Amino acid sequence: MPADLNPFELWLTVAALVAGCGVGGLMVWLEQRPRLSLAPRLVPTTPILFLGAVVAILALVHLINLMGIHTGR
Repeated sequence: MPADLNPFELWLTVAALVAGCGVGGLMVWLEQRPRLSLAPRLVPTTPILFLGAVVAILALVHLINLMGIHTGR
């Protein structure tokens, strides 16, 4: 680990990663539940699922960058 690593930034990034995975997992679980009626759901699960996945991917890339591996250009 780099010596100039800020522990607050590390924990914030890990929290964003866990939150993104949690939101994505919750939305997948909501999608997989059996439907009891044909009424549309009040919560649009697919866009929220993609938003959670994007947050998780960005947090993972940021965590890799914090560890010293440079991604991108």
